[in-house]
Amino acid sequence: MKNLNLAEIASIESIGTNVLQVKFTLDWSMEDSVGLGEKLVMLASAKVIESVQGADLHCIRLQFKNTELLLNFEEYSHSCWFECASKQDLPGLLALKEAILQNG
Repeated sequence: MKNLNLAEIASIESIGTNVLQVKFTLDWSMEDSVGLGEKLVMLASAKVIESVQGADLHCIRLQFKNTELLLNFEEYSHSCWFECASKQDLPGLLALKEAILQNG
């Protein structure tokens, strides 16, 4: 992807109770995951706790309000999703979706 600023969020949908799948308007590669992750973290007003990047998976552990969530990018499936770190974080996942939709 040449310009990450052109990558808008096409949709955010709940998959089960503890996963939010994010789809973008443009195709992305693993090289783009850092910039896209920064964009999502900024839109959510979250704080990055840890970021681990492998060859085909990029995982960002973040704090949003009083919850801990994971933002994942997987190249093989071209998937991007947020998930709860624990069951106590479920309310934060729903609030995160609203925050991103309001700011995005």
